[in-house]
Amino acid sequence: MPTPKRSLLLVAILVALGLLATPTPAFGAFPPQMPSPQETARLQAQVAASSGKLSAAQKELDRLVAGFEAGQTALETLQGEIAAAEVRHAALQEQIGAVQGSINRRASSNYRSGPAELLNVVLGARTFRQLATAMDLFESVTVADSQTLHNIKQLKEETARLKMELDSKKGDQQRAVEALKKRQRDMQGSLVALAKQYEAVKTQLDTSRAGFAFPVKAPYSFVDTYLAPRAGYRKHLGVDIFAITGTPVYAVVNGVVEEKGVNPLGGNKVWIRSPGDNWRYYYAHLAGYGPGISNGVRVKKGQLIGYVGNTGNARTTPAHLHFETHVPSGAATNPYPILKRVNLIR
Repeated sequence: MPTPKRSLLLVAILVALGLLATPTPAFGAFPPQMPSPQETARLQAQVAASSGKLSAAQKELDRLVAGFEAGQTALETLQGEIAAAEVRHAALQEQIGAVQGSINRRASSNYRSGPAELLNVVLGARTFRQLATAMDLFESVTVADSQTLHNIKQLKEETARLKMELDSKKGDQQRAVEALKKRQRDMQGSLVALAKQYEAVKTQLDTSRAGFAFPVKAPYSFVDTYLAPRAGYRKHLGVDIFAITGTPVYAVVNGVVEEKGVNPLGGNKVWIRSPGDNWRYYYAHLAGYGPGISNGVRVKKGQLIGYVGNTGNARTTPAHLHFETHVPSGAATNPYPILKRVNLIR
């Protein structure tokens, strides 16, 4: 019979084996090149000690970006409502046209032969009941046409009001986005000056941050929008890192350019794969590419691969890098915890 200590030991071993057998979920996974939390904290403390003013400005920019992202999500939802309203409005207009055409044809026929036709009905009636029935029929047709037109008018007015309301909200959101863009430009102007204090520290720290670099040169700002709703019932599979147009974009790891190209959503985009562990990284909305970036080229951590822009479906938004991380299975994982760990600006 096993002793209590031996039983506890067996339970611990079984639990450990169970944990080893449990697959790591894609959500919240970290690439193997990531520095440890302790190393990250040490580096962040060094930066914080030399860039207090930059951190204060960064917090204000982060607040602006968070407000913009919330507004963008609301705008995407609103655009979906507008699209649905427009479909409904178009269907209603088609229905209105069909009914109005029918009424117009009947009215035209009644105009040409109405009195004679009515007279024939009256003269053809052999009893008072037949005459009353014929007159009731004419009256019911007239009343039905009037009621149909009234109902259509109400629905048309309701749809028009809905569309006007949605268009107004869309205009409000767009004006808010434009206001945020201006505030962002103002903040980025101050950050450009303050970033000089950070640049020397950043250059030194980048060489010691294990094998993973932040993908955008400071100043920048980002919030967690992974799986946020997007137009067309899509989900946002990455994080948007906002920065000044033309800000350098870097390879986060040593890797190979798997795919460089253009598509309607991502605009100028690049896929980079890390051969050692088969993690893949997606960069989108680039304004342009770094020298020598083409399919099959090997890149080093921190190498220039492009510039922040707003190409593709980001043309109406402030410049930003859309950044995705994919585990070896191909599944997307939330880049925010990864970026948070290697982000030295607080």
